[in-house]
Amino acid sequence: MSTSSPDSAPGTGLAHEEALRAGPPHAAPPPAPARGRRPLAVGVTGVVLAAVAGFAARGLWQGGTHPPVAAAVTAATALVVRTDLSARQLVAGTLGYQGFFTVASESGGGIITWLPAAGDIVRRGQPLFAVDGQPVTLLYGSLPAWRPFVPGMTAGPDVRQLQRNLAALGFDPGPADGVFGWGTELAVQRWQQSRDETVTGTIPLGAVAFLPGPLRVTATPEQPGAPVAAGASVVSGTSLTAGVQVWLPVGGPAVRRGDQVTVTMPDGTTTVAGTVTAVGSVATVPGASGGQASGSGQGGSANSSGSQAAEIPVTITISAAIPAGLDQAPVQVSITQRRADGVLAVPVTALLAAPGGGYEIQVAGSRDRLIPVTTGLFDDATGLVAVTGSGLAPGLAVTVAQG
Repeated sequence: MSTSSPDSAPGTGLAHEEALRAGPPHAAPPPAPARGRRPLAVGVTGVVLAAVAGFAARGLWQGGTHPPVAAAVTAATALVVRTDLSARQLVAGTLGYQGFFTVASESGGGIITWLPAAGDIVRRGQPLFAVDGQPVTLLYGSLPAWRPFVPGMTAGPDVRQLQRNLAALGFDPGPADGVFGWGTELAVQRWQQSRDETVTGTIPLGAVAFLPGPLRVTATPEQPGAPVAAGASVVSGTSLTAGVQVWLPVGGPAVRRGDQVTVTMPDGTTTVAGTVTAVGSVATVPGASGGQASGSGQGGSANSSGSQAAEIPVTITISAAIPAGLDQAPVQVSITQRRADGVLAVPVTALLAAPGGGYEIQVAGSRDRLIPVTTGLFDDATGLVAVTGSGLAPGLAVTVAQG
């Protein structure tokens, strides 16, 4: 988009100005000629930015007793800076806690005698629930308990998990070598004694449950007093790690594990840093069986046929805690798509449309010094645009439009 040259417009030449100055004393002066360039709407990376009209009217009325016509906007100055710019894309997400875990009864069945309440936090060494008065204790580990722990059992990683937990609880079994020897048996006995349990030195299957970390209880399908069969789910919950679940359309914004993002919290103003911790490898329909990350809300978009389109699930970890009552609240996630590091940049309102197309900037304090520039990446978060041009340098003061 371009404007015609100011000197080529009718009535704007120097001869015309002299004629106006010599005109009849009672003649009303014509409007001030607009000899300068006017900023235009600048589109960079799909973002249309409207510069205010009338900013660069450099040739004001020179003669007569009448004051010049007031400009539509005022001008200010800004400095050319060398900085890093980013182009971002906003996507919708759902605030929540990461992970979803279900704890089942691995004993022979019985009556549920105690359950935690929704919202309770269960940590290592604490009971998850109780069946027939016997607590099922939470221990940390990635492997589920699949056999009883007894002296002489085959060495394995599950025994190593147990040994590490005993040590963390203050009952050191010796080296975590995966062998259930006398040191591990003694540690189990001391642990049982501290809990006022029958001291056996063994742990039957179903007495402990391994999870990666603390459990934030979200649901208990049954109530105390209800019968429970072996293998039936008793307690479910999430981790304590706050995060955001995002569903990205296939071919949409590209993210990788470890990418940094910015999350705008539900209040619309608070922002927190986030890190992409998981990116799905298969596009699924949000909410479909196996396609919804537990503990997160449903997202997704409809395709042309009205059915929900398959999308890529993305999990983001955030450093801030989730305020009370905002679990599953909607948030906005800003994903960086392009970067330009160490570039010269000016406010986008410093751009003027050049007569032959393209853009230029005006050096502050010098109405006639214009520098043609080539624009690059636009950063919508800072309002800066990358520019290159002869004579540009960090610290150079340029004129910008302001409302």
